[in-house]
Order: sequence, then structure tokens, then C-alpha cells
Amino acid sequence: MSRLILQMQTSIDGYVDSSVPTSRWQLWTWGPDWPWTPDLRAFFNSVFTHASGILLSRPMIDEGYLDHWQDVAQQHPDEADYDFARRIGELPTFVVSRTRRPDRDRPGDVTVLNGSLPDIVERAQKEAQGDLVCFGGAGLATSLLRHDLVDELQLFINPGFAGSGTRIFDSSLARRRYGVAGTTAYRCGIVVTRWVRS
Repeated sequence: MSRLILQMQTSIDGYVDSSVPTSRWQLWTWGPDWPWTPDLRAFFNSVFTHASGILLSRPMIDEGYLDHWQDVAQQHPDEADYDFARRIGELPTFVVSRTRRPDRDRPGDVTVLNGSLPDIVERAQKEAQGDLVCFGGAGLATSLLRHDLVDELQLFINPGFAGSGTRIFDSSLARRRYGVAGTTAYRCGIVVTRWVRS
């Protein structure tokens, strides 16, 4: 059975980004300096190893998510730490959009899906035929949670404070409960908490 796994980077104070220009809440900002320790890199790669598809918001595609990781994969062709970057290029990607039609010029397996969010997720899960992993953005993450579509929530809690910014949780979730699936503190300072829908 296909599950939807939502993975988000958060600050200690619960934000997924910061509106404070001087905030250094996030340990890794997806650039070449990767301060994660090998234990966390291995876990991160394992998520992609077991995934059958990726679900993304249209803005993440427009901002170059796939192109960025394709470039990273080409820069590190034989490094096991970057297996995830190669997997991003290999896995089918499903893009949630209200208006955009499929981009027929984009290389790779990218499908743009329109319609209601529950229908989109159901269609993507059927096509993926395995775990579907979502990395945001924040608006999509919030909508998935509101619609109770997330089977597993993975929070990568970074060792810094954002101060203010965007959250993915709101009052609509106040009566919702998840069961804990695991908590691991990694040597670099990130704590990963995994929660499953009850």
C-alpha cells in the first residue's frame, strides 16, 4: 500500500523558514557545504531508497528543485552521500497545481496534476505504486495536513531558532493526534521525529 510521507525541515521554535534576515536556524541550506554527519546523511538517503515517487508544489518546481538536484548529482557522480540527488532525477515526480498544465519540454518523469488535493494524492499514489514523499513547500504541506492525507510526518528539527516566519501547523489540527514512530538525535545536532497517522 502506498503511503504519503511528508518531510519538513523545522527550527526549534517550529518554523519552516525565517523572516529574520540574520537567523541561522537551518544547519544545511542545500548548498555545497553539507554539515550533516554521516548518520543523518545515511537516514536521508534511505528515505529516497524506499520511495517510489515525489510529490511537490508547483512553486518548488518553478524555483528549480529538480534542476538543482540534477546539477548536484552530476557534480558528485560516484559519491554515496549524494545517492538521493540521483534518485530525485530517477523517481517519478508529481506536481500539484491548480492551473498549470504539463510541461512537455521538461526532461524526466514529471506529471502535473490538477483537481482537488485528495484526488491528486490518490492519483499520484496509484501511479507511484509505493511510498510517495513530499518535501513541500509550506502551503502544500499545510494543505496535506488539513486534509488528513499524511501517513507519516518526518520533522527534521534543526538546532536553531527562526524567530518568526512560516509554520505548517494551524488551529485546524488542534484535535488531531499522531502516534510516535521514532525519534533520533543525530551527532550534527538535528533531531528527526517521525509521526504516523493514528
